[in-house]
Amino acid sequence: MLKAKIVMQFAFFGTSDIGRHRKYNEDSYLCNPKEKLFLIADGIGGQAAGEVASELAIRNIEEFIVRSRAEDITWPIPYNNEFTLEQNSLLAGATLANRKVHELANQNPSMKGMGTTLVGVIIKGNQLAILNIGDSRLYRIRSGEIEQITQDHTVAGEQEKLGLLTKEEASNHPQKHILTSALGIEVAEKLRMDLSLIDIQKKDLYLMCSDGLNDMLSDKEILAAINSSKKKSLEKISLSLTQQANRAGGQDNITIILLSFY
Repeated sequence: MLKAKIVMQFAFFGTSDIGRHRKYNEDSYLCNPKEKLFLIADGIGGQAAGEVASELAIRNIEEFIVRSRAEDITWPIPYNNEFTLEQNSLLAGATLANRKVHELANQNPSMKGMGTTLVGVIIKGNQLAILNIGDSRLYRIRSGEIEQITQDHTVAGEQEKLGLLTKEEASNHPQKHILTSALGIEVAEKLRMDLSLIDIQKKDLYLMCSDGLNDMLSDKEILAAINSSKKKSLEKISLSLTQQANRAGGQDNITIILLSFY
């Protein structure tokens, strides 16, 4: 007997804040509910270059996914049957974006070394297809608990993965900001991109963020801020998180996307 497929409804809100110490906002984000596509990119390279890298990555990924759904176009990579269509789309879009950022950086000496982190999701039914490059994060808040879904591509993050550091030690490690993977820095063959697929449950809340949030607030503090704002709108929860990150120092740009399922 076939089970009825659960139709998952969702609400969303995205925001970006420059923080208290940066002159530029090098973060970019995208909320495209029609395509069920949500992206955050945190640019690196300094001043305008980081902003260019993050914006270019977001734009190219969105354009590829929208076009590939509307017409028959050439993909930058072969289709991988081990992944879903949504995972393949994220991977192809990121591969194309990596190429564009890499080419622009090589053509402009002032932009040499620019790149960007990326965390992106596509909602399909009751599943989330996820792609992660760098240290922008995706959290899941379920049944009053918070869990980091993505893994940081940093020196400290790699050591945590190997069991050499605890999560708390990795959070306070002097090399927690040294990226081991970033879009645009290397050619696609050498670029590490993590793909995953997870099931969504009703009442799940997903938090996508740049490190300007989680550098200032621990996971417990993020969860406490969300729980204290439980009956408020996603906009007010985002505002509360941003304000608390700024009160804690606001050392970097703070970008947040919240996805609530019901």
